[in-house]
Amino acid sequence: MGVHIYCIKKDYVYKTAIKNRALENEWVKLEADGTIIVKGTNRQGYAWDGCSPKIKIKDIYFGTPEAVLNFNTGQSKTYYASLIHDVLYQFNKDIKPPIKRIDADREFYCILKKDNFRFAAAYYRAVRVLGWLYWQYFKNHRK
Repeated sequence: MGVHIYCIKKDYVYKTAIKNRALENEWVKLEADGTIIVKGTNRQGYAWDGCSPKIKIKDIYFGTPEAVLNFNTGQSKTYYASLIHDVLYQFNKDIKPPIKRIDADREFYCILKKDNFRFAAAYYRAVRVLGWLYWQYFKNHRK
């Protein structure tokens, strides 16, 4: 919340298992077939903090580690999982009909598994235990 370490500059398209939902704003579009488009071309691109929580002290980030490089994507193995997860958490109030937190968490886990992240199960458990704090924050503090 306020710490951004990533920023996409091109649209990112991902097919989720979340069906029959709709959302479109300046940053994201979720289609009924489960396709989510994170818009990287608005303003300066969608920015997020990777795997939470993180704090920034001067020029160093402390908190949940990001994964090693995925040579297939050129990004951290947690990059796309954290992107989709953060978008679903941040805009959960705007998705019609609303999704459940577990749906967002499952997408996170599925992407981590797809990217062969060895600690996918541990990160998923952490998200299930601690994610409700962020879910409530975005539920109560978005305009």
